[in-house]
Amino acid sequence: MNAILGRLTDLGLRELLKVLTSAHAEGTLDLDGPGGSAQFLIRQGHAAGELSTAAVLAHATRSGTFRFRPASVSESAEWLPQEELLARLDALARSLAYTPAENGVQPDTGSTEGAGDVLAEMRGLLDDIPLPIDKPRVVIVTGDPRPYRTLLPQWRKRGWDAISLDGPEWPAGPPVALAIVHLPASGRLARERERWLTFAERAAAQQPPAAVMWVGGFNDPWLRHQAIMAGAEFMLQAPPGETGETMRWFREELTAVADRAIARKIVAAEGDVSALREFFIALHADAPPAEVRASLLRLASSYFVRGMLMTVGDSGFDLLGAFGFTARAVTRLSRGIAALEAAVVQHEAVAVRDLPRVERVALGQAVGVRSDPREAVVFPLLDGTHCVALFVGDQPQPHSGSHDALAALLSRTGALLGLQQSRPS
Repeated sequence: MNAILGRLTDLGLRELLKVLTSAHAEGTLDLDGPGGSAQFLIRQGHAAGELSTAAVLAHATRSGTFRFRPASVSESAEWLPQEELLARLDALARSLAYTPAENGVQPDTGSTEGAGDVLAEMRGLLDDIPLPIDKPRVVIVTGDPRPYRTLLPQWRKRGWDAISLDGPEWPAGPPVALAIVHLPASGRLARERERWLTFAERAAAQQPPAAVMWVGGFNDPWLRHQAIMAGAEFMLQAPPGETGETMRWFREELTAVADRAIARKIVAAEGDVSALREFFIALHADAPPAEVRASLLRLASSYFVRGMLMTVGDSGFDLLGAFGFTARAVTRLSRGIAALEAAVVQHEAVAVRDLPRVERVALGQAVGVRSDPREAVVFPLLDGTHCVALFVGDQPQPHSGSHDALAALLSRTGALLGLQQSRPS
């Protein structure tokens, strides 16, 4: 296999390593970004290399190019699981925005040796690079800042660019990842509620859209309805005071929901779907069908807790492989199961939650799941205009984000499975 080249703008390091891990790829990964060049050795889901200025900046700014050269690699002094490598790079990137003078503590860089020198070098280099570290921007618009006095510093330590506004005026600057609309007291709200709804609408209409959390206004059914229609994804009751256990719960709930919303935004933004698809196909250009199937299942396991890959035949669906199912393996499913047939006919992913309960239960019984598989998704694998296989993913992994990239990848890999003879006529 020849070297595979691409842009980090299209396929970030996190998604890049995810595909390499799923393929059990071995070789050398070269990065060339705003801080210079960096190199990592890749083998069996692990990576080895220096956490240099160039590596951190390439990862944090998603700028530059990559080149993966498949080859046997030599032994290294320190192999890290790829998730740990990413965690260390993330910690160094977050520390760029917080010097000890700003937050009163030393930056948390894990066990990375010489982190202070790396950070000093990166900060000096960033003075000459017009590429800001991509921190998720959180905007709170509220007439009552008291619940957020302690939250804002905590959120900034998480690496969020969190600000508070006293009125629903759209802020200048970079796009907003999360907008929290905390309604004022009812007397003021009666005169200005249209402005607050307009703020929520603008946040949801942003490209890419911001997640919108709505706080308060639960006693007005019309306003609740309008807030949801304006784009609010989550609603919380406003706390009754500034102290006490209820306020503590409010802060914990707000932080948890905000963290999930931001995680979904980050994962959804990582990697153009076509870039992920093309990289996977290039990586498996010469791979035998069995290896492609195994790689697909390993990659899918980063999106779902359990999954099942099966062929599409005239008389039934035959199992190719599965993960996460504890019951006795199902080796053949009959035709006529609505969720599966819909994916075969429509050539599009089918969200099982949108189907009638009787059809969801039928799918669950077919794959050996006793509970209602509401969170399952059925993906078609196409070979030209024929659906030759299906993948059923159930129970999304925490923070797995959108499945668009996985759906686009699966839809193009049918020809790599060696199932041409299994096509329905």
